[in-house]
Amino acid sequence: MINKLCKNYYDMIIREYGTIVESTIIYGSNIYNCSSSDLDVCLIVNNYDKALQDEIIKKTKSFHLLNKLKVDEEIPFENKLIYSEKEVLDTLEHSPFEFNGNIIIKDIVKTKEFLSSVEMKKRLLLNILTTDHLTIGKSTENYERIAWKIILTALKEYYLLQNMDVENILTYLYKNPYTGAEGEMYLGYKKNRVEKEMYLKRKLGEMLW
Repeated sequence: MINKLCKNYYDMIIREYGTIVESTIIYGSNIYNCSSSDLDVCLIVNNYDKALQDEIIKKTKSFHLLNKLKVDEEIPFENKLIYSEKEVLDTLEHSPFEFNGNIIIKDIVKTKEFLSSVEMKKRLLLNILTTDHLTIGKSTENYERIAWKIILTALKEYYLLQNMDVENILTYLYKNPYTGAEGEMYLGYKKNRVEKEMYLKRKLGEMLW
């Protein structure tokens, strides 16, 4: 069920850009119908140019300000708000964890360069598709399945995992055992809500069946 804040944003986007927006993905705390400091949203569109991107970002920022929400630009809006279908398919066909034929799961480096990179944009999309979220419009179910396969393959190959049961996978989703990095400094999965963990367990159960 979509809360009023998310519905107002969705209505605004569809009213003005309904011909190009295929899927609106709401993620983060708002999907639990609780108060949040900002609005975590991702738009999948058939295509966009810089002028359109700038226009949607401007309206999204204005929506945040109008509703007294924090405008979080640690990851720039250019790298998290809008994905074209081509960008989605490129992410699913070319894993951000593959480098010269090798699987490497890098920790997140909070520099302007990295947070603005194509690698970061791809990793964020994979996280959005594999954490609890609400998709309005065209289904993203097929994208989600492929995203999970990418994540699970990366974990299995990078950490040489033999035990692929749900509880074991969860430990590797949450924390890099080599560096100790976790949460937003790693793969983005957090243990800050019971609902999130239940969702991950359910999805892992489906994928590992």
